[in-house]
Amino acid sequence: MSRFDPSNAIQDFLVFGEFGDVNPSITDSSTFTFMTPDRMEELFDHEIEGCFLYSRHWNPTNKFLSDALARMEDSEAAQAKASGMAAISSTIVQLCDSGDEIISSRTIYGGTYALFKNFLPRFGITTRFTDLADLDRVRSLITDKTRVIYCESMSNPLLEVADIPALADLCKDRGIKLVVDNTFSPMILSPIRLGADIVVHSLTKYINGTSDCVAGAVCASDEFIHKLTDINSGASMLLGAVLDSTRAASILKICTHCI
Repeated sequence: MSRFDPSNAIQDFLVFGEFGDVNPSITDSSTFTFMTPDRMEELFDHEIEGCFLYSRHWNPTNKFLSDALARMEDSEAAQAKASGMAAISSTIVQLCDSGDEIISSRTIYGGTYALFKNFLPRFGITTRFTDLADLDRVRSLITDKTRVIYCESMSNPLLEVADIPALADLCKDRGIKLVVDNTFSPMILSPIRLGADIVVHSLTKYINGTSDCVAGAVCASDEFIHKLTDINSGASMLLGAVLDSTRAASILKICTHCI
């Protein structure tokens, strides 16, 4: 594996405003203009990408932050979210349908545990909690309904460290997605380079670092981020887990200037 330095990847990401300004302008628009009806039809028919339609879908400021976060995690793409829980919940409901199962670490963040244990069963999605360090136990819990193995690279708050390469190998053997919450260890661990499929963050904590915001992110393949933002079926688009553009701009400054 080639050496990867997240700080260099972010510092090399040069973002300029439309007039050459060092910090890009904040897009203070909820909606965007299409000059022809045909152009909008192309977007809804999935024939074009990269257009801005509505800020719940994308806006330029969120896209700048998302691209910086993708560089930090060495993922193909990313999307900034309104909170860490928005990142987790939209990821899970995009991956799972009614009747599907999740295998999760038993030492995850309390909000995530409550989502998995108390909320998702209302939609027919169930979770088996276990010690993910016991790989034989994990294997025994996998069924044909298992869609996700979920862990935290360093758990909140017990700081248990997940064996991401071992879990990734197990997931790939069984066609399961490995989702890793890397909130406690940005710049230290790069889960996607270790085999994870999707990385989620609460930007509220170390990435923003100043206890003045709530935000989140999903870092994954282009394909998965496009699924999340699909106009007709994407969990991010339809559940409205959007991060305000002003807050996205302030986090971007921290990511690109302070890390």
